[in-house]
Amino acid sequence: MDAYGNLISDEDITLIREKITLVASSDADRFKKNIRVISYLTFLLNKIGVRAIIVGGHAVEIYTAGNYATADVDLVLNGQQRAAEVFAKLGFTKDHGERHWYHEELGLPIEIPDSNLAGSLDKVYRVDLENGFYVDIIGIEDLILDRLRAAVYWNSDDDRHWALTLLVSQWDDIDFDYLSAEAKKEPKADLLTLIGKLRQEALRFID
Repeated sequence: MDAYGNLISDEDITLIREKITLVASSDADRFKKNIRVISYLTFLLNKIGVRAIIVGGHAVEIYTAGNYATADVDLVLNGQQRAAEVFAKLGFTKDHGERHWYHEELGLPIEIPDSNLAGSLDKVYRVDLENGFYVDIIGIEDLILDRLRAAVYWNSDDDRHWALTLLVSQWDDIDFDYLSAEAKKEPKADLLTLIGKLRQEALRFID
C-alpha cells in the first residue's frame, strides 16, 4: 500500500482478503462471521497505528454471547482517514456518507460513529481469537453507562433491559466504584438511582 510504505504489504492485504472470502462462504453464524472480520480489520489497522474499538450493539452482542442481535458493527477509530484505504482495499465501499462502509460479499455494514471513545481506554476489553487475531471492545462499565443514558434520557425500556442483562452476565467483572463515579458526573441524578435499582434487580438472577 503506497500510502503506508512497508507498514501494510500487498501480502497482508491478500491474506486478509482470502480470510474474508473464507468467512463469507463458511457456515458460521452472522455473529461469529462479524467478529472474525473485525479481528482481521483490527490486525491491519494496528499496523498503521489505528486502534479499532467495538462499541454499540455489537459490543452488547459480544458481552451477552450473542443474545443481542444487531446487523451492523459500530467501530470507534482514532484515524478514520488512514483507515479509509484499508477498508477500500478489503472490498468495503462507502455507504450513506463518510462514516458508513458496506461489504457486499459479507453483507456487513460498519459505522464509524466517532474518533474518540466515550469511556475509558483503560477499561477496554480485549478478546483473543484464533492465530493471534483479536478484537478490542468498549469496557463493560462504559457500555452499561451508554445503555443507562438511553434509558434515562430517551425513556428507552429496551436499553434498560439490556443494561440489566449486561449487569447480570458480567457481574463479577464490573467495577461498580467506577460505574457509580461516572454516573455521578451526569446532569441527571436519575442515572445513579437507576444503577442502584438495577443492581437490586440483578441480584435476583445471580446465584
